[in-house]
Amino acid sequence: MHRAFLFIYIITSIISASEISISISEDLVNDYLKIIGNHEVPKGPKGDQAIWSIKDPKVNFEYGSADFLTTVTFKKGKINIKKNVKKKIFVEYSYDNNQVSLLIEAPVVKMERKGTVYGKIDLSKFYQSGLKFHGPKPKEKFLKLKTSKGKIKVNMNIKNSIIYFEENVVRVALDLEYI
Repeated sequence: MHRAFLFIYIITSIISASEISISISEDLVNDYLKIIGNHEVPKGPKGDQAIWSIKDPKVNFEYGSADFLTTVTFKKGKINIKKNVKKKIFVEYSYDNNQVSLLIEAPVVKMERKGTVYGKIDLSKFYQSGLKFHGPKPKEKFLKLKTSKGKIKVNMNIKNSIIYFEENVVRVALDLEYI
């Protein structure tokens, strides 16, 4: 009985691949961004510094995309520029170190008026390092099963990784097959 079940399970697994995944919720990332909080950064030579303010950072995960949102303010002398920033988030999975990274695409924000660029600030320097998570790769590369006829070793082969953007969540999955 057990042998027949095991045989059917292994054959079914070989025919139809399995999936293992992790989910990163929008709430989790926004909680991290609240802890990191707002930033006020002086930039430039002493006595002629500009003050950059980065306020209310948050992410928005929707079907098919993820966005990083914040408000950036630049103040220097009589110049005062405020910009609502919306940047795409790219999700990268590294199989070698089993790490999922949320990366802000084109993280540099330019403050300009009438064609004159007054300064630039890189958002990734403030928020990028904490947007890394453990991936879904199993620690074991094979399973050992005991049957009435002895032990069976079933290898797990990772076919590819898949990234899903869903409402309020980013999901990283590995497509597995048992051989």
